[in-house]
Amino acid sequence: MHPGQMSRLLGDWRSRSRGPAYDALAQRVRILIREGLLSPDTRVPPERTLAEQLGISRTTVTKAYDMLRAEGRLRSARGAGTVITLPEQATDRPAAPSPGARNERRRAAAAQPVVADFTSDLLPVPEARLEEALGSIAGCVARAFAAQDHEPYGLPELREIVAARYTARGLPTSPSQILITQGIRHSWQLLLRHRARPAQRVLIESPAPPHVMDSILLHGARPWPVGLGRDGWYIELFSAALHQARPQLALITPDFQHPTGHVMPTEERRLLVRTALRTGTLLVADESASELRLDEGGMPESLAALGPEGTVALIDSPRAAIGDGVRVGWIRASAATVHRLAAINSGMGTPGSVPDQVVTARLLTSADRLLTERRKSLRQRRAVLASALRQHLPDWRYTTPPGGTTLWVDLGASVSSHLATTAERHGVRLLSGPRFGTGGTYDSRLRLPYTLGERTLQNGVQRLADAFAETAGSAGTTASTTAAPHPESFRPAEAKPCPLAI
Repeated sequence: MHPGQMSRLLGDWRSRSRGPAYDALAQRVRILIREGLLSPDTRVPPERTLAEQLGISRTTVTKAYDMLRAEGRLRSARGAGTVITLPEQATDRPAAPSPGARNERRRAAAAQPVVADFTSDLLPVPEARLEEALGSIAGCVARAFAAQDHEPYGLPELREIVAARYTARGLPTSPSQILITQGIRHSWQLLLRHRARPAQRVLIESPAPPHVMDSILLHGARPWPVGLGRDGWYIELFSAALHQARPQLALITPDFQHPTGHVMPTEERRLLVRTALRTGTLLVADESASELRLDEGGMPESLAALGPEGTVALIDSPRAAIGDGVRVGWIRASAATVHRLAAINSGMGTPGSVPDQVVTARLLTSADRLLTERRKSLRQRRAVLASALRQHLPDWRYTTPPGGTTLWVDLGASVSSHLATTAERHGVRLLSGPRFGTGGTYDSRLRLPYTLGERTLQNGVQRLADAFAETAGSAGTTASTTAAPHPESFRPAEAKPCPLAI
């Protein structure tokens, strides 16, 4: 990491401390590690260089580094420099990689009846339209089975519809560039098998959905998380990580990043694509939330439109319009990459369900109408969740995202894991903040989806406020007095309109 980058992350590190300067510096680095802005294996500047950049004595930096080494947060080796690490009691690997929130739910077996399940951000299906579609596809399904031309690439009709939707958005696409999969997770697993070898690093954002890290670990690769800030991506950190690790694969969610809701500006997208082109990294962009813009304003260009063919692979699904009831997704990549992925898909024995593909093709013909209904519903539910938080938990901090499905909330104290346990006794299920990071980071954060019903959101937040009061009380303190200051603390605010594509 460049000393200037480290200095910007440290910010005004001395303003909140009355103790020795080295203690304040060490504390600030601890916070950056805990919040995911300094990720494991990141090389920090040498002591002399950082001291010169900060305008302090080398002794101050040396003492701070020594404290962090003793705690297991820094590791130094001759000729390799000093890198961020984690104490031995913290581990990057989950105790048991889990599909979604099932492990979290088992612990709630003896809890009160569930009032609100915030572990799930599933989008409900439009039941009436789905029933109508299912009642008319029998003949199409029979013909698709008879034709036997749906494996391993996917139903030709659906590939054509998906390609046409990309072309209509300004990204010319042919059906040969589309592979139909069983959903976003399946798409990501296929790309991991295609480009990542065991023990190789895979660059990801931090925070990130749990399934992203679980898939990497189950594949035998190593997640290389790069932290996001209050306003989105520190693109210099991402570029530095790409140059340092030169990973074969990197996963980015540029449109309504999960769980923060950030949207990457066009110029940052261009920078990222140019860097990936130089390092030989295949950028994978998750665009499954790209059509869930809830506020006025345009969207930047797709990453795939900003570089030569083969630089970016897109993964997507029909969940924005259709919901999470059908197990269908797709990958848009070069025709050569699609051919190799189809061979992997065939070898794994994981081609998609024909009925699911047929019903998806049928429903996508009215996707615009379904999306209008979805956006209206999510807009109302987002407002209900924000209103309930203002009423019952006014000290929690967040930025209202311009789209997507979740709020990424700063609790003001490192109690997310404790709160998740306490909330179960109040009938509320949560995924704690550390599930979205590595090594115990984000324990001051909580993801709250606004995909639940309006009454459920209201009741859930009310119960959550009771659980939070109990959590703070059992710790013998309050959030306002124990919280280590977040690197960029902020109050709830509407996000600025996203710049139009240029």
